[in-house]
Amino acid sequence: MEILVCLEGSGSTQRAIDVAIDLARTLPAGLVGLAIVDRPDIVAGAATSIGGASFRRDRDAALLADAHEHARTWLTDFVGRARRARVAARALEIAGSPVEMILAEVPRHDLTVIGRDVNFRFETQDHDRFTRDRILRRAGKPILVVPDPPGPGKGAVLVAYDGSPAAARALHSFVDCGLARDREIHVTTVNDDGARAFEIATRGCALLSRLGIRAIADNVVSTETTAAALLSRRTKIGAGMMVIGGYIPSPLARLVWGSVTHEVIEHAAVPVFLHY
Repeated sequence: MEILVCLEGSGSTQRAIDVAIDLARTLPAGLVGLAIVDRPDIVAGAATSIGGASFRRDRDAALLADAHEHARTWLTDFVGRARRARVAARALEIAGSPVEMILAEVPRHDLTVIGRDVNFRFETQDHDRFTRDRILRRAGKPILVVPDPPGPGKGAVLVAYDGSPAAARALHSFVDCGLARDREIHVTTVNDDGARAFEIATRGCALLSRLGIRAIADNVVSTETTAAALLSRRTKIGAGMMVIGGYIPSPLARLVWGSVTHEVIEHAAVPVFLHY
């Protein structure tokens, strides 16, 4: 098994490295650290005067050199931390569009770990949630999103389950990655009808049972939003990880990203396993 870790300078990426190393030791797995130099954004064309063209070239060259230096520093630190933990790791630096480069690498690995607050356009922007969200929506393979600071990461797992194909796919991927092993799993369904919620959660438990994993069915009836109810339940049971793959209520919501999924990722105090 091989885990891809997306590297840049945010605090959440440092926590993501910690989580990835811990997973690599537990599963076990090898690690690949990926650093992106966003050359297209740095050298993007802009209108300049004749005299300004030379300044622009010098500026671009300086930013590219700085970006490469950052990438080398992050990769060296990543490999060093992994080796000190006795985990096999290798470094990969790529120049190009962060979205396209990462999406090209994701299918080559079993799991991708990414910090929640990553900014791959650090040379030109202070914040860049748009790039992260495009990666999460288009990856097509499991991704673990790690906040800063992260919660415990271990212990119980809350699986948000609505009976949809996306939720079932997330369950399968979570088991296939080995992350369900030796964990207390709570399959949680939020619904206005408690009996209906329990029925759906029980179906999720049955699916896990067929995959060799025992789970507890949780039905939640709440006046909170679905995302808030899931986050509250996570806190109540002390889960160190959340799994989500469904809760996209309409075609329009899919276009702007499922509101529940997005809210869970933005506010969860623990790593979130995501698979669409």
